[in-house]
Amino acid sequence: MEMESLDDLQKQLLTCPVCLDDFHDDTHTKVLPCLHLLCETCIPKVAKDGVLPCPTCRMEHSIASFPTDNTTRDLSDYVVVKTSPTVSCEGRGCNETNVASHRCRPCGEFLCLDCVAAHRRTTVTRKHDLIPLEELRDATDFTAFCHPQTCQVHPGKALELYCNKKECEKPICVTCAMLYHQYQEGHALVDICTVGNQKQDEIKQMVCSVKEKSNIISKVLNEIDDERKEINLRKDQIYNEIDGVIEILHQQIDRTKETLKEKVNKQVSQKCQSLEEQDLKLKNLKTNIDHSVLYTDKVMSHSNIPAFLQLNKTISDRLQNLTVEQFDKEPWEMAAFGLDCSGVSTDIQTTLDQKMHIWSSSIFPPNTSIQQRRAAIPGEEVVFDIELFTSEKTPAAEEAHFQAMITDPRGDILPGKIKDGGLQNGKFSIRYVPMVEGAYKLELTLQNKTFASRQFTVGEGNTSFVEEVSEDSRDLKTVSADDTDMKEFPEGEVPKLPEQIVTNNPEIFSTIRQIRFFLDKQTAHKEVTVTEDGTTFTNNQQGVVPKSSVSHPNRHKKFKGARGTHVFTHPGRYFYEVILEMKVVAPLQQNNIAFEIGIARKSSIDNKKYIEGQPYAWSMIGAHHPACDAVCVHVVRDRKVLLHKVLVKNQVDEECRIVLGFLLNTDAGTWEIYNSEEGEKLCIVKNVNCDEPLFPVVSGYNSSQVQVTANFVTGHQHAPVEE
Repeated sequence: MEMESLDDLQKQLLTCPVCLDDFHDDTHTKVLPCLHLLCETCIPKVAKDGVLPCPTCRMEHSIASFPTDNTTRDLSDYVVVKTSPTVSCEGRGCNETNVASHRCRPCGEFLCLDCVAAHRRTTVTRKHDLIPLEELRDATDFTAFCHPQTCQVHPGKALELYCNKKECEKPICVTCAMLYHQYQEGHALVDICTVGNQKQDEIKQMVCSVKEKSNIISKVLNEIDDERKEINLRKDQIYNEIDGVIEILHQQIDRTKETLKEKVNKQVSQKCQSLEEQDLKLKNLKTNIDHSVLYTDKVMSHSNIPAFLQLNKTISDRLQNLTVEQFDKEPWEMAAFGLDCSGVSTDIQTTLDQKMHIWSSSIFPPNTSIQQRRAAIPGEEVVFDIELFTSEKTPAAEEAHFQAMITDPRGDILPGKIKDGGLQNGKFSIRYVPMVEGAYKLELTLQNKTFASRQFTVGEGNTSFVEEVSEDSRDLKTVSADDTDMKEFPEGEVPKLPEQIVTNNPEIFSTIRQIRFFLDKQTAHKEVTVTEDGTTFTNNQQGVVPKSSVSHPNRHKKFKGARGTHVFTHPGRYFYEVILEMKVVAPLQQNNIAFEIGIARKSSIDNKKYIEGQPYAWSMIGAHHPACDAVCVHVVRDRKVLLHKVLVKNQVDEECRIVLGFLLNTDAGTWEIYNSEEGEKLCIVKNVNCDEPLFPVVSGYNSSQVQVTANFVTGHQHAPVEE
C-alpha cells in the first residue's frame, strides 16, 4: 500500500465525519456503498425519509444493512504504534497503565513484559508469535496488526471456510459448515484463503483501472488549469488591443470601450464558469476514486481475509461504478476569443457597433467532424465539410476565426479557402486544389493551436470518397437516335455534369455509355416479379400474373429470373448499377442460392435455373456459405475465386443493402464489378466473349427464406476511372 500521511489516514479512515469521534470497537464502523465510513450511531442522525446522504461526498443511499468494517481497528493499532511513544497493555486482567512491549499476532493484543511472560508459560499461548514494538514501529504494512475474526454464531470459532452459494457468499466456521451449509442443500464450501486470494486479484485489477482513470483526470485537471490561465492571459492581451484602438478614436470609442470589456468579462465568466463546473465535477470524481483506492488498498494491505471478504462486494460494486463512469477528457472551453477591429472608419459609432465585437469560440475538439466529399485528383478542387460542436454537442457559434492549413507531400504549408456555412450552425466548407499526387494533411488551428486534423491522399485510383448524389441529378440529358432505352453519351456531345457528381476524367467518361435499360416483364419466369416500369425485380410472385404474360411464347421456363430489354454490343463500354436489398426470413440451408446477376448470350439463358456454368455466360452469385454462415457473393471463373464478400448473416431478420456497379468493356473483353457507394472495385472478370450481343440478367431463388429486390438504375453518378 502506498502510505499517505498518518494525519490523512486518521482523518479519512479513522474519524467519523458526523460526530468527529475516532472509530473504536463499540461504534461498529459501517461502510457505505461509496466506501466512506460512518459510525453506526450516527446513521439515524443523517438519514431522512429512508435516504442516507453520505456526509463526505453527498451521494445518496437507501437505508440498508451496511457492512461493518472490521479492518478499522487494524489501522488504528498501526497509527497508535507509529505515532504514540507508549502503547497500553491489552492483556486480560492486566493494569491498563502498564506499557506494552510486544504484540501477540494470533491474539491481536499488545502485551506488557508480565503478560509476555505469562503468555510463554501458558500451554495454549506458548508458541504464539510475539513481536517487539521496536520492530512494529518499522513496519510498512498492516500484516502484524490484524485482529482475528471469529464466527458471530459460534463465538471463538475461527472463520476457515467460505460458502459460495449465491444466497450465502460469506466466511463461515467449521461448525456452521456442518450445521447450516451442507452440500446436499446446494452449498459449495471453499478454503477461505483460496477464495480470498482470488477475490483480491479481481479487486486489484479493478483498482488498476480506476487508478488509470484518476491519472487521466489529473491530466485533464492540469489542462483545465493551463487553459484557465491562458484565458486570463488572453483577456489581458485583448484589453491591451482594445485600449490601443480606443486611444485613437477618442470620445466615441471611450463609450464603447466599457461595453466591449463587459463582453470580454462575460465570455471569460462563461468560460471560467464552464471550466469551474468541469473542474469541480472532475475533482469530485477524482476524490471519490482516490478515496476508494485508498480505502481498498487499506483493506487489502494485510492478510485479514475474512474481514476483506465481508467488504468484497461493497468494494467491487463501488469500483465497478467508478470504472464505467464517463467524463470528458479535455477541457470544455478553450482560451479562444479575441477582438475584431477591422474596417474602422470615420463614422466611429457606426463602425464600433458594426465592426467591433468580442468573438468567442466554444469549439470542443473531440466533437469536430471533418468529411471529405470525394476522391482527390491533381488539378481538381477537393472539398471538406467541417462541423464544429461544443462540449455539449450543440453547434458552435463560430465565425471562421480558425485557420485551415494544408501540408502537401513536399512539406509546403498552404492555406485552405474557408467558406462560412452560417453563423449559428457551426458548418463550414474548405476548398483546396492539390497539384501533385501523394499524402496531404489538413489541420484546423485556433489561436495557433491545432484542434483537428485529417490525412488525405491525392492521386488516380484513390476512390475512398464517393459523394451521394441527389435524385434530381440522376436524369441527365441523353442522346438517342432511335429513342430506345439504351442511353449513352456520344463522343463530342458530352453534357456538363452537375458539380457534385464524381465525373473522373472527361476524356474517359465520354466513351462510357451510361446504361438505363429495363427488364422484360413478359419473358420473366412466372415465380418472380418485374414491376410495371421494368426497373425493379423481386424473387417472389406478387399479385396476379396476366394470362397473356403466362402464355407468352418467350417466357423463361427454367431460368428463374428476367433479362434486359436491350443488349450490349461490340464495340463499346457500358456502365450500370443495381441497388440490391436482401432480408433473411428464415435461415438458408447449406449452399442454397439467393440471387444471381450477370450477362449472357440469349442462347445461354433458359437452359437451367441459373446461367452460372453455361457457355457464354458470366455471373455473380449470392448464396449461403457454410464457412461464414452468411449469404456471400461469389464470382468464380476457371476454378479460381475472383470475389468472396459477406453480405448478410444467415439469421432471421438480418438485412442488407448494397449498390453494385457493373462496367462491361466489350473492346477489352472485361466485366468489372464495383461497390459503388464505397468506391471499391470488387473484382474484374477477363476473357468475356463479346462477339455476339449480351443480355443483362438477374434471377432469384428460395423466396420463402430470403427476400431479394434488385433495382436497376443509370450508373452515371459512380462511373469508375479506368486504368
